[in-house]
Amino acid sequence: MTKTDIFKIIKNQNGSFKESLSKDVKGMLSLYEASHLAFQGESLWDEAREFTRTHLNDLIRSDDLSKDVAEEIRHALELPLHQRMNRLEARRYIEGYAKRSDANRVLLEFAKWDFNMVQSTLQNDLKDLS
Repeated sequence: MTKTDIFKIIKNQNGSFKESLSKDVKGMLSLYEASHLAFQGESLWDEAREFTRTHLNDLIRSDDLSKDVAEEIRHALELPLHQRMNRLEARRYIEGYAKRSDANRVLLEFAKWDFNMVQSTLQNDLKDLS
């Protein structure tokens, strides 16, 4: 399946994106993030970016979302995932995951331990360099 085949699934026959897509928040976020990975001149991805940006902004303005989902959308609209610093994004994700009621506490502790170990190693490397 090519990317044009995928767009045939999510577009109407008149060429516009299906409005039903705007109901799937996670799907909209994924499509928005993917649209930032397009090469210059790929107009389908430019259209997808504008469609998702518009609908994600509309979702934020409505009060239909949980606080966490609205924050995730704001964060994505501010800066695409592939442009963020991995270590800072990992810390942000760990903090957000800790607030969830369904969080796996063992996994959370391991993630914190791993983050702190890597941070300690980087700090020691920086001390050695300076």
